[in-house]
Amino acid sequence: MIASLIGILAGFILIMLGLILGVHSDHKVISVLIMFAGLVSMVNFLPQYDNQNDRLRRYERQHQKWLRGKHD
Repeated sequence: MIASLIGILAGFILIMLGLILGVHSDHKVISVLIMFAGLVSMVNFLPQYDNQNDRLRRYERQHQKWLRGKHD
């Protein structure tokens, strides 16, 4: 959890650094590459919800079994 937040923050910092570099210097291509690297970093560190969906499906199956056992 903390690593994800730090990774998203690092990506945001890279985006801002690329923006500042692009505005205040003549290195436009480098600044766009730095901004793109920050965006990729932010997207990479976003939480993945596949495991949570599996956990919710497993809970739903257990709940349905409990309901069938309760009302049979």
